[in-house]
Amino acid sequence: MSNNVVVSPHYLSTKAGERVLELGGNAIDASIAMNAVQGVVAPETCGIGGDLFALIWISGEEQPYCLDSSGYAGTNVLEADFTSYKSIPLDHEATVTVPGAVKGWEAMHNKFSKLDFKVLLEQAIEIAFQGFEVSEELYDTISKHQSVLESQLSSSNFYSHGKPILKGSKLKRGLLGETLSSIALNGADTIYRGDIAKEIVDSTKGLLTLEDLSSFESKWINPIGIDIYERTGWTTPPHTQGYLTLATLKAYEMIMDSKADFDMHILIECYRSLASDRDNITYDYGENIDEFVGLNIDYILRKTEQIDPKMSSMFTSPKQNGGGTAYMAVKDSEGNAVSLIQSNFHGIGSTIGAGDYGFFLHNRGAGFNLIEDHPNKIAPLKQPLHTLSPTIWSKNGKLDMVIGTRGGRHQPQLLAQFILPLLLNEKSAEEVMNESRWTIDYFKEDTESKLIIEPNVDDEVLANLDQKGHIIEIKDSMQSSFGPISAIYQKEDGSWLGVADPRVETSKASNP
Repeated sequence: MSNNVVVSPHYLSTKAGERVLELGGNAIDASIAMNAVQGVVAPETCGIGGDLFALIWISGEEQPYCLDSSGYAGTNVLEADFTSYKSIPLDHEATVTVPGAVKGWEAMHNKFSKLDFKVLLEQAIEIAFQGFEVSEELYDTISKHQSVLESQLSSSNFYSHGKPILKGSKLKRGLLGETLSSIALNGADTIYRGDIAKEIVDSTKGLLTLEDLSSFESKWINPIGIDIYERTGWTTPPHTQGYLTLATLKAYEMIMDSKADFDMHILIECYRSLASDRDNITYDYGENIDEFVGLNIDYILRKTEQIDPKMSSMFTSPKQNGGGTAYMAVKDSEGNAVSLIQSNFHGIGSTIGAGDYGFFLHNRGAGFNLIEDHPNKIAPLKQPLHTLSPTIWSKNGKLDMVIGTRGGRHQPQLLAQFILPLLLNEKSAEEVMNESRWTIDYFKEDTESKLIIEPNVDDEVLANLDQKGHIIEIKDSMQSSFGPISAIYQKEDGSWLGVADPRVETSKASNP
């Protein structure tokens, strides 16, 4: 039994996916339309100034296609003076890498689409011109960044009489509507060549060049995957951290073996052990991706051997080397599915607008470091460490789940604790979606386990964690930053269900 299912962080994005499927489009068409609308109504999550990754499941095949549409640092990036910095400031021009989203739409459309490209952007364009209600998250963002954004042309209509437009008010983004209209008519070259490209170069003070933009292309690459609890988890390879979700779950399986009882301490320690090495092994491997060890069974086993089931540990890496995001999931009635994630990185990104074209440039380059001889040190035409971590799951070679979230560096934490109960067949996705989550802000090597936990965790569980040395901070409500997770999964009767996250007021799942 197959049906259309659409889940996104905003009801208007979900509606856009529904509409495209009604018009005869497939999951790929729907995901592009959803992404375009999301960038209009929630610029604090994503937009055409950011990057894109997608896992695409085509019915009848046994592994997903993987699209990397993320950009690289500018040719002139080392002309920036970093001598007074320990890390790259989030609002620095050097953090603006080539934005990959629109090229990603084009690559997806060219390879898999059923509808004309113009049709896919119609709803985003209409919403930009006619307006939409400002959400609480958007209001908070434009309030927080008012001093920087207010004077920028791309922030037109964000402010009225010196104050941010209020939650619930109608916001029109005509400048962005014009840009999207041009993309619909002329394709991706609208962004990567011509006047907009010149504006992007000027906005970065020449650290990006016209050649950097015009020569950029999305890449179809091999996904990485591993078998866990009779399913196969698939994700994007480095330079993304997606492997960390799968490695954490595999480590848990290795330690617990056939034990059915869930052990939160073990899951936390699996994550911490593997994450302690993330910054050492997650970078742009170029043609040498075979050197990546993050899903190697022997590597994961070595990391599990550091874990003490009775006490929280300090993890040391075996090897030393010198934001805002939107996730959406869609499955069509033919059995195709897309796990798409697109981001401006930190909130609205670098807060640097692209002139009067209505959008903002991401700051993904903040994922680089300034450590001498480190493989992730900022350099021309290199891609930075990426936090984006979409997943697709299969069982016996057939699509089984589509799951992802925003959350920056926290994404693998959030996904591992959401997915594990589903792998163990302990609870339904609806039950797990409403359960309390934890995050760890600091997870590098030689750091303590400091957990931030949502309310309503069982007192016995909390006492157990405390006895094992975890430092715990309890929040008084569910945290919007601990999601939103979007999930699609197959029920026992063969039908498909989408589940949206209650942590964000605008999120919606469509299950026609």
